[in-house]
Amino acid sequence: MKRSEEVAIHVMSVSKSFRLPHQNVNSVKGAFLNIFRGRKTIERQKVLKGISLDIKKGEFFGIIGRNGNGKSTLLKLLAGIYSPDQGQIRINGKLTPFIELGVGFNPELTGRENVYLNGALLGFSRKEMDEMYEEIVGFAELERFMDQKLKNYSSGMQVRLAFSVAIRSNSDILLIDEVLAVGDSNFQKKCLDVFEDLKNEGRTVVFVSHAMGYIRDFCDRVAVIDKGKLAFLGDTEEAVDVYNQLNSRDTTAQLESENAGLSDGVKRLGNGKARVINYSFKNERGDTTIRLQAGKKFGVELSLEYYDSVDNPAIGIMFRKHASENLFGINNIYNNQIFGKQLAGQTMKIKAEGVMPLAPGTYYVSFTIADAKSTSDYEELDNLNNIMKINVEGDKFWGLVASKIDMETM
Repeated sequence: MKRSEEVAIHVMSVSKSFRLPHQNVNSVKGAFLNIFRGRKTIERQKVLKGISLDIKKGEFFGIIGRNGNGKSTLLKLLAGIYSPDQGQIRINGKLTPFIELGVGFNPELTGRENVYLNGALLGFSRKEMDEMYEEIVGFAELERFMDQKLKNYSSGMQVRLAFSVAIRSNSDILLIDEVLAVGDSNFQKKCLDVFEDLKNEGRTVVFVSHAMGYIRDFCDRVAVIDKGKLAFLGDTEEAVDVYNQLNSRDTTAQLESENAGLSDGVKRLGNGKARVINYSFKNERGDTTIRLQAGKKFGVELSLEYYDSVDNPAIGIMFRKHASENLFGINNIYNNQIFGKQLAGQTMKIKAEGVMPLAPGTYYVSFTIADAKSTSDYEELDNLNNIMKINVEGDKFWGLVASKIDMETM
């Protein structure tokens, strides 16, 4: 088989830019005069810069990237919604775009009428639509609303209806852009079943998503688009890793700036008999970082110094989603780990390790030292309250904190 026959989509050195007009206004008088003069400056925004890639027939191909970096523009170029400024795109087969779903819908028509209208646009006969109608409506979960005008539907309802019609297409190539962002968990489960069927049928699917779990589950290969360029093309796991690094780069810079401010502005609480003099987080590779992975091994290292004798040191680390909301804590006393009496002048290094139980997000961290006189009597020695922020990355899961607990039937 020739290479051209194996390729469903061929993208060669494609670039795309948009013209952004700006009114040149320097004064109230200038704004008034420009109404008549129409004087504008034009900015050319380069969205895609020389993208080249081939998508094979029967491949489930992912496109990922941060918002505003060009992935949706690339999808619209593949769909023929936009034309490239430079380069070529060749499509080998019938293509259906699952992007801007519902574009062919008429808001003044009912849901029922729009189903038949959209079906006709996809090339189905009236008889074929009659046979598919109940299945389409059932999939969209809109049985009670089909005789209402579409303008009374929510945007999510419209997309669900459009998706339910579009999946009946017999196209060789499907372009899918974040369809799973609408609907409840039941509808999303049905969408995933459709993806599984498409994959098993060997149809070519180009899938854009921010949900890395779905990218991992379905994609054979993945392209990472960053700042309009192809940052990576290949293995799915490597692509997700590249995406996470790019996605975290700006977050890291912002957090480092915020942490500098938190550190400068912190007010130490406690009587000063001991102090936390250093602290750091480690990822699963042992690298010092403020970016940790949900569900992956991490560590915290603390250096302490004692200025007075302390009978029973209690070392605490607290994670908060908001500045005053305790979420997850580590404490040696609660873990029945006794460090013994510490004398004035002594230093201590503490390391805590485990699996990160927090969901993706940004969290405050506090460090404390106390002298545990009893389980209910703590003498606070040092408290670095909300001294820093960390960023937890990875796939979303159910809730803010996850702990592995085995379940079995009884």
